[in-house]
Amino acid sequence: MRNMFNAAATMGQMQQRMDLTSNNLSNINNHGYKAREGQFSSLLYQQHDNILDYDQGSPRLTPDGIRVGAGARLSNTNMNMTAGTIEPSDRPLDVAIQDDFRFFVVNAPTEDGEVEERYTRAGNFYLSEQADGSMMLTTNAGYPVEGQDGPIILDGEFEDISINESGEIAVTRDGDTAVEATLQLIDIENTRVMEPVDANSFTINEEDLEVPVEELVAEVAPIDANLAPSALEGSNVNMSKEMTDLLEAQRAYQFNARSLSIGDQMMGLIGNMR
Repeated sequence: MRNMFNAAATMGQMQQRMDLTSNNLSNINNHGYKAREGQFSSLLYQQHDNILDYDQGSPRLTPDGIRVGAGARLSNTNMNMTAGTIEPSDRPLDVAIQDDFRFFVVNAPTEDGEVEERYTRAGNFYLSEQADGSMMLTTNAGYPVEGQDGPIILDGEFEDISINESGEIAVTRDGDTAVEATLQLIDIENTRVMEPVDANSFTINEEDLEVPVEELVAEVAPIDANLAPSALEGSNVNMSKEMTDLLEAQRAYQFNARSLSIGDQMMGLIGNMR
């Protein structure tokens, strides 16, 4: 009976691991996506001591007794925050971050109508026309991109636009080019404080951490931005590793399912012997 409980508990955790791996594989082409990695820990175990009284003082090469566990669980999920591959593109509004722990800042609406600050490494930006004819720089989801002086809003009449290595947005009007805005970049060294919101954006929950965001982030000066213009950062998902992990989880799931089936058969045999 204990083995059946252990197998059933482990099967549930293996399913979560397969879901995690499948999510990584489904986002392999999502710019700025960071792979999720699951960490497992043992559930409660019971110690069975089998040392006889006359054998207490004898030297041993093995531990006293045995431990009977109750399965494993997915204890936490970590994000692999290493930089992905830089992929050149032909769009002047594409820009890639080349340093680890660095993020763009965007403003996104919440369910209660408020606006929260989110962080992303996806630099595929777009221009969204506003009611007054001006153009706002947004993410592919339509969220405003934050600049050094707030959301980046430009006059609608221009001939050309580009983003350079420092995050400066250069706009050409009547043949003259000038910098009209600068992207806001921040560094977050302790990425464990970040919570994923969607595939490639994160937030920091001040209430849960009881620490102001200002103490967890550091603004990056434009001279230190180190961006790659007309390029995007690919996801850091390693397909070969994810496929290996998926096969390993499937094998473990099948093994525990077989163990559960054999345990059920044994219980049936015992019941028929009565």
